[in-house]
Amino acid sequence: MAIITFSLQSDLTQATIETLYLLLISFLISLPLGTIVGFILALYGKNRPYQNKWIASFLSISVSIIRSIPFILLMILIIPVSYTLFGTSIGFIPSILSLSLIGIATVARLVEQSIIDLNPYIFDLAYAYGASKFQLFKYFIFKEAKSSLILGYTSSLISLLAYSTVVYIIGGGGLGFTAIQMGYYSPVGEELMWFSIIIIILLVQFIQLLGSILANHYNKKKKKGL
Repeated sequence: MAIITFSLQSDLTQATIETLYLLLISFLISLPLGTIVGFILALYGKNRPYQNKWIASFLSISVSIIRSIPFILLMILIIPVSYTLFGTSIGFIPSILSLSLIGIATVARLVEQSIIDLNPYIFDLAYAYGASKFQLFKYFIFKEAKSSLILGYTSSLISLLAYSTVVYIIGGGGLGFTAIQMGYYSPVGEELMWFSIIIIILLVQFIQLLGSILANHYNKKKKKGL
């Protein structure tokens, strides 16, 4: 019994580390790139503060297409790209590419919505002060939309966690692998499956709680005028 328990703990620990690693790397890629794309979509589209319909339309269509493809099929489409660029079709790299791509699209739409929902007066005030585009984002948009952006990033991170549970199909490992391949499909793996599910639930709750705390913190600071 002790050997089985130790084996169970070892499998769960390894799977959790793999999931967190996939989540961290893909989010670090998705966060800046998705924010930039979302910023462009919000400010350069039709009837927006800046006019560059071509780039805004191209990015909007690209983001919509990526989000429209079921993630399992997206992973399959990434395989030849991963093999061409990195010489590998399974494992960590194609998993990261798939997660990062869907992560960028998800973050972009959430950032776009957060900026669109801002009071238009913010842009008028920025123009009056002669703010550059970088200053507009840093000192006006980011300051006013900080709470909304944090909640958007939180939702994106939770979505990436959900997507990470299926990358085992292309050799990504993680809690999805232990829950399905080692748990559900194994005649003696029911315990492993349920523990994997519980860990995923706890991770989601932790991410959501942390995001809510940060968003509320910055929201209170904004109301106080800090």
